[in-house]
Amino acid sequence: MIICCFGNSLTAGYPGYNPPIDGVSRGYGNFHSQYEYWLKHYCIEYIEEKTGTHATELAKNLIFINKGIPGDTSKGLLHRIERDMVNLEPKPRYSIIIIGTNDLGWGLSNDKIFWNIKKLHQISRENGVYSIGGLIPPVTKRGSTPHWTLIRSDFNDKLVTFFTEMDIPFTTYNYMVDEEGYLKQDYTSGDGVHFSVAGYERMGYSLFQDVLKRMLDERILGDK
Repeated sequence: MIICCFGNSLTAGYPGYNPPIDGVSRGYGNFHSQYEYWLKHYCIEYIEEKTGTHATELAKNLIFINKGIPGDTSKGLLHRIERDMVNLEPKPRYSIIIIGTNDLGWGLSNDKIFWNIKKLHQISRENGVYSIGGLIPPVTKRGSTPHWTLIRSDFNDKLVTFFTEMDIPFTTYNYMVDEEGYLKQDYTSGDGVHFSVAGYERMGYSLFQDVLKRMLDERILGDK
């Protein structure tokens, strides 16, 4: 089961890790500083717990491909979706598309960002890659402003409606935030936006709990 992780710096693992541009080499930095590492960890741990074995075909063939580029936007993802997702060999079965933070930061219109994200999911699914979504990730209270908080909240409301209506599974990052909905200080790299290793661990855990756990249950039950 190959999963293409498509997004910006929070998919790449910045600032601790940079994925390989060629898609073949290991990349450089702290390999644990990416949600893909932790998501795979939780998936394999769950598969072993449910099946009672350490070497199922599902676990052995579970591959996460990091296609995050720091600074990227929804428009940038549209420009490279053919190369970095649709035409990958071997072809991914799933995609995780998390984007929008930089778009909002640059002041692009919500309507344009929303159109781009819908198009990304449409292209993914039309090409046989089952897409998974994510809301705009949280930032710390210190790293935010009242205006940013408002536009992020409004945009995430639109995403929730879209994902729900289109039956696209998605993560809300509820495992990463405090009682006010801001990113917990323990999970920031220091700038309030990017994550520490602990933050990427929680991001992976959020995706596992919100999406992958249910998907694995369906695969495991289907194999029995």
